[in-house]
Amino acid sequence: MNMEQTIMNQNSENQIERLLEKPFWVVDFLPERVSAERSKQYFAVEDFCCKGQYINQLYQHFAYLIIKLSCYFVIFGNPSPNEIFDSINNCLSKGYANFLFPADDTLITLNSGDLYMTVYNPNEHFLEMVKSLATAEGLFVRRGEKL
Repeated sequence: MNMEQTIMNQNSENQIERLLEKPFWVVDFLPERVSAERSKQYFAVEDFCCKGQYINQLYQHFAYLIIKLSCYFVIFGNPSPNEIFDSINNCLSKGYANFLFPADDTLITLNSGDLYMTVYNPNEHFLEMVKSLATAEGLFVRRGEKL
């Protein structure tokens, strides 16, 4: 890695850390948060989804959404569609996948085993595109809530 790449990586890491503190939206397989009264059923559904093929199918939808976004917005490192797909699929073993959109000051994260992706600091155009693409993939987008 040369000095310019090292500086770019440090700048992107700093940008990611800053974006993790910004307002966020959730791309989910459910249209809204599950109430506390239904949490037992939600955890049963989550357990079912994480043990079967469903999580692989869900992660494919997440990958397709990111791949389609790359047609409109620059992702840090300019990953190919195959690299994006592999990053999402390897998330279960690696622990996470981050997609930084530096020109739009936006970050999309997926943590291993989660049934949702998080979109930090999207501008209006970016968010509208995420919503459109999520709908096409059978997913839902809603404002995130800090717990």
